[in-house]
Amino acid sequence: MADATVSFVQRRIGRASPSGTEAPSLVRFRRAAVVLGIAAAEFPDADLVYSGPMVAMGKLGYLLHHRGHTHTVVWALVSALALWWITRWWWQRGLAGRERADATSARVAREGSRALLGLAVVGTLSHLLLDYTNSYGVHPFWPFDNRWYFGDAVFIVEPWLMVVAIPPLLWGPRRLFGRVLLLLALAGILALCWLAGEVATPVAVAVTTAAACWLLAQRALPAEWRPWTGLLAWVAVTTVFFVASAQARAAVRATVSDGSLRDVVLTPAAADPRCFAALVVTATTTEYRVRTATVSPWRRLHSAVACAADRRGGERNSLGALPGVSRVLPSGSARPAPEAVVWGETWSVSRAEFARLAATRCDFAAALRFMRTPAWAMVPDGTLRLVDARFGTGGGFAEVEVAPSSAGCAITGKWIPPWVPPRQDLLR
Repeated sequence: MADATVSFVQRRIGRASPSGTEAPSLVRFRRAAVVLGIAAAEFPDADLVYSGPMVAMGKLGYLLHHRGHTHTVVWALVSALALWWITRWWWQRGLAGRERADATSARVAREGSRALLGLAVVGTLSHLLLDYTNSYGVHPFWPFDNRWYFGDAVFIVEPWLMVVAIPPLLWGPRRLFGRVLLLLALAGILALCWLAGEVATPVAVAVTTAAACWLLAQRALPAEWRPWTGLLAWVAVTTVFFVASAQARAAVRATVSDGSLRDVVLTPAAADPRCFAALVVTATTTEYRVRTATVSPWRRLHSAVACAADRRGGERNSLGALPGVSRVLPSGSARPAPEAVVWGETWSVSRAEFARLAATRCDFAAALRFMRTPAWAMVPDGTLRLVDARFGTGGGFAEVEVAPSSAGCAITGKWIPPWVPPRQDLLR
């Protein structure tokens, strides 16, 4: 976005000063735009400062407060204004008096100030939008709407997005050090495609070939076109994954047609919109269930059986660490459709127990404000090991230990945000 902003200002005021060289104000403007673009894009993650020890709630504090208030439209706009004001002050303060008096510099000041404001707003809001695209989700409309919104479409570190974004930046107006860093980042993401075991070999070949072709194409494009083609390519890749996600969700809905379906949590295979890992939440009047599945949005192109066979985009969210997990076909299936959906594990519990725990364990009730696919195991001393199956069941950042009800409420007086529990439908 910073490169696109500089390109926009250059077109508005012209590239050169009267002497034929680039105006000093424009040189400094480019630096300001780059710094502001990075700061605005990352600033919503400021909640990492307080979501840990500062709120004194352990892992629960992180779950409730990361992607919290700083990941809202209100915060994005306020922080964008603050970052814009600071950046504009720094940029204009660094210009000498004769540069401020220069006609080109004056035009840069007028056009650049507006462009920086737009960059700041787009930067902070884009962070929210990108966080929405995956299964973690955001609740951007606080304080007017405290519900979570989930895109369920893009892998958390999607190689295709890096491949289309880096080449336009690589050939942009930056120093050798910056080019080397970008080239290393591109090489790193391609190496992960081949070595991390997350990307099927044919897909890794496609990503690598596309990266090489896109790199050469960007070199041949006019400089002012590069940032915009990169943005368009990013939108195109994201659109493909959203279309695939919608098709995958439709395949699950067609399979579970008895009215018990409550939610479908989807995560695509890395770099491959043909394969999705799914957590399917169903509920009857007496039972709550979480099931794993492999889903193919386009089964004629690449079936779910093929996705499961290569173990990429398959049962990424295993329930195996929980007691009582079974591998049975859901009883609510209208038609198995084996090429579209391959079922994995099933974990279930009575809805009465779900409601009782929510009513008697304050930590459990608080964790439900984050957990979209809660599952748990009881240990002998009465402690509950509560997990969100989206992030695995064998430990990790989304596992919370809930003390026995006899121990009292450990979070009394703590800062509990007002997020609507994703599984509010089971608490009514």
